[in-house]
Amino acid sequence: MLETKWTDTVFSVVSRSKPAISLSGQTLYERAHLLGARWRDVLGPGQHSLVMILPAGESYLVALLAGLLTEGFSQASIAPPRSGSRTGHLMHVLEDSDASAVICDLASCDRILAILAAEGRHDIPVLCVDDPHDPVPPSHLPRRDPMRARPLIVQYTSGSTRAPKGVAISADNILSNCSDVMRSWGMNAEARIVNWLPHYHDMGLMGGILYPLLSGAYSVQMSPFEMVRNPAFWLRTISEQRATFSGGPAFAFSDCLKRVKDEDIDGIDLSSWDRAYCGAEPVPTGLFDAFYDRFASYGFRRSSIFACYGMAEYTLFAAGAPEAAPLPGSETDRTHPCVLPDDIADRLRIVDPDQMRPMPEGEGGEIWLAGPSVSAGYLGLEAETQGSFVTRDLSTGPRRWLRTGDLGVVQDKHLFINGRIKDLIIANGRKIAAAELEWLAAQSHAALNPYAAAAFQCDIEDTGKAVLLIECKTSKDMPSATEIGEISRAIKRAVRGEWGIDLEAVEILHRGTLERTTSGKIRRRVIATGYRSGSLQMEAEF
Repeated sequence: MLETKWTDTVFSVVSRSKPAISLSGQTLYERAHLLGARWRDVLGPGQHSLVMILPAGESYLVALLAGLLTEGFSQASIAPPRSGSRTGHLMHVLEDSDASAVICDLASCDRILAILAAEGRHDIPVLCVDDPHDPVPPSHLPRRDPMRARPLIVQYTSGSTRAPKGVAISADNILSNCSDVMRSWGMNAEARIVNWLPHYHDMGLMGGILYPLLSGAYSVQMSPFEMVRNPAFWLRTISEQRATFSGGPAFAFSDCLKRVKDEDIDGIDLSSWDRAYCGAEPVPTGLFDAFYDRFASYGFRRSSIFACYGMAEYTLFAAGAPEAAPLPGSETDRTHPCVLPDDIADRLRIVDPDQMRPMPEGEGGEIWLAGPSVSAGYLGLEAETQGSFVTRDLSTGPRRWLRTGDLGVVQDKHLFINGRIKDLIIANGRKIAAAELEWLAAQSHAALNPYAAAAFQCDIEDTGKAVLLIECKTSKDMPSATEIGEISRAIKRAVRGEWGIDLEAVEILHRGTLERTTSGKIRRRVIATGYRSGSLQMEAEF
């Protein structure tokens, strides 16, 4: 790894409105070293947790490397807070990670300081990467345990509750998973990558930034907003940079089909694009063929596009590789499978989630993963770690396994992913727990009960859209028809502002309307199935 020459450009940052920025290995190292030393002077000796709140681009790349190269620093990256988003997410991450400092830029500094002041957290220094004069002297910092071991990176991901979970990732996890990508996908020093995926998600951080750097490749970085606002810019950048690697969730490829016009991409050449990886959400059958049909005249090859599968708890990549030939699908297949190379197959099992026994090929169950890419667990969540990371003998001796919560089938060296044990809503590659959406919606009015709600996608292939059914706490709390309209609009605004999810329907119901288990829990999956089929029966308790 790291075969790049010291003076070669390792990163370029591009946008539609500004000149490109290039960073050589030497420049990146020197700037990161100086920045890390400045942080160390401010924070003092020992172990420190940094929460990076930076936009995509040059400043983040330097800060990321500063945190990685400075001994004793652990870091978590989250999206800069924006108007309409909850500050609770930021405060949870700061508490959960026991943050020693917030790393940001001057553009967001005042907003972050205001949030901290409102929460009474004057003990967390805010350090701006583009301001050499940090205002907090070391004598004002709170004392923290200098010997407390911290993971190299904490990757925050949505869990089954309203609070995001921090996945503890080590350097060994990263190196192992990078080796898998290099071996399975052929990422090496000759690779040229275009990455638009968010750096606070594992697919963007690991696959789009760290793995290209570790494999000695050259990568071009752009803001996610550039691709979302203008997918043609993504394709043009691939063409201009002669990129060999670039990818994203299914919605990105679908957006190119829906929104890119011939005049937007006149003259582009996609013949260099060897690895068009597609993951993070279900891949509808037919998407790859449609993408090839649309862009074949621009040099795109059908063999370049393939499905992949992974998650933060596995450091990123778990399955998927370029296909020797397109897999013929049947009319009953709803999603495209992932190729399962032999070395990856040895670390993957389909397991009966109740009996804890491996299932034979062709039979469904929960996907379990083993190997050095399995993370240490969830930061500060011992019970959830013990539930998701288990040691079992599944015919090859005792091994530590990650229970993914995903349902799948292995057939003919392909992994078919069929669903999720827990209920998630997918939007632009992100997996949002239904309970999180329900909790946020309930904040719109005091009458709403977040524990008596069902949020789900009406069409599992139409990501970014959902339905919400939510009860009132008591029958007396039922709002008037006028109020229901106002509350529904407020819920839709909140959900769209937080995750970009469009609620196609919001139904506010009397208490006792939704079906429950014998223990009183909402049967979300049964409700979703009934709603989709039109057979849902809802009778209120009066």
